[in-house]
Amino acid sequence: MRHYYVLVDDHRVSRNMEPMNLDLFKTPFVGMPPAQVLDIHATEDAEYTDWLPFSTSQPLFSDPMKQILELYNTQARFKQVYIVNREPSRQELYWILSIPSVEGLSEQTEFYAHDQTLKRLVLDSHKVNGHHFFRLSNVREPYFIVSLEAAESLLRRSLSGFQLQKLELL
Repeated sequence: MRHYYVLVDDHRVSRNMEPMNLDLFKTPFVGMPPAQVLDIHATEDAEYTDWLPFSTSQPLFSDPMKQILELYNTQARFKQVYIVNREPSRQELYWILSIPSVEGLSEQTEFYAHDQTLKRLVLDSHKVNGHHFFRLSNVREPYFIVSLEAAESLLRRSLSGFQLQKLELL
């Protein structure tokens, strides 16, 4: 049986950076230009991790992380985001992505009645079989899910800024 994990922010990392404007994350992916600039304020010791969760719904991915993830879902689309810290002068290439959703919920998945957020996430092994990097449809939370193969590929390259939480699978 295949294993799946959700990518979540690694709260142990203190990135010490703050975006100056979050309008980028309010624009639908299709309306975004192919490349854009996000000004940030960061300290000299800021950690430019491979996963940057400036927005709860849409993290930014480093170039090495993007190169791996696009191998696991050829339908994923990426647009460039240059993160610019003007003092000290530093610019880094990141990517924002649009990825197809998979209807992968098991009947065992539970939701909170008051706001329909997930209480217990259980994947249906038949529905997610063959998928290695995807988001879930029919959930409010913006989960990015990877198969064991994709997770191992990320870990082998010592990418940073995220943790993997194992998901239930039926």
